[in-house]
Amino acid sequence: MSRTLSSGMNIMLAGRTHTRCRMLRLDLTDGTVMAFTDHNRSIDYDLGDGSASYSPAVGMFGSDVALSEGFDVDNFESTGPLGEIVTRIAVMGGRYDRARARLFEINWSTPADGEIAQLAGNVAEARMEGGKFTFGIRSQIDRYNQVIGRVISNLCSADHGDARCGRAVETVDGAIGVVTDAMRFQISFAGSFANDYFNAGKLVFTLGEMVGIKPVRIFDWTAAGAITLMEPLPTAPQVGDTVTLSRGCPKTRAGCMERDNIANARAFFEVPGSDQVLKVPVPGSAGA
Repeated sequence: MSRTLSSGMNIMLAGRTHTRCRMLRLDLTDGTVMAFTDHNRSIDYDLGDGSASYSPAVGMFGSDVALSEGFDVDNFESTGPLGEIVTRIAVMGGRYDRARARLFEINWSTPADGEIAQLAGNVAEARMEGGKFTFGIRSQIDRYNQVIGRVISNLCSADHGDARCGRAVETVDGAIGVVTDAMRFQISFAGSFANDYFNAGKLVFTLGEMVGIKPVRIFDWTAAGAITLMEPLPTAPQVGDTVTLSRGCPKTRAGCMERDNIANARAFFEVPGSDQVLKVPVPGSAGA
């Protein structure tokens, strides 16, 4: 977004009355575009990467934009009621996490005058407070706060199936059958997979109210299709919801060898653990 204002926008700002409204566009990590405005009607607007319809239906309220100098992070909070557009399940399920965010104002009477850029960054936090949602948006400079690089560890640093791993991820589709709670349920599926086969893997919903939430990790799998997750879902799934399971990897030497992929292991298997590094001689023990 350019910070250079058009002549029409400058004329409007120089007047005694303004016809401005605030606009917020979110590009979610799954490709979905969500656009909101505090105006009282929908406005179609194009920031240069495709037109979006900015809806007032969500009832968005925004804080002031906190601007900083240097490498301090600019930030903004957007708040509104939970409902059919921004749902409790989507917020709890992490659907808005790290979404690209662009905040700006336009002249709603003449959108062709262009925008007043205010903040561009990402949703750093999506939380619920009572019946409201709050998106904490931080500017792009916040990316400098992210830790990058590799850690010397005896666990593989690659993600199963990524470019460094080089292996195709094995998947299977299934449907929710018996539900115990938000962490434990059973699925029906085609094929045969041994106990623990999908341990450390991921589960993604493809049908149901939890479509779009971030993938959840599988703690335990049985050959009968019983699944225990590592953390609870936002709500218990419904019978008939469909899912896709992706096989995981324990990131150990044995895991890489089992998948015939030891050559691509991104780990330091021979590095001794802290128990060995901190070991001290004990009188009377062998070698003391």
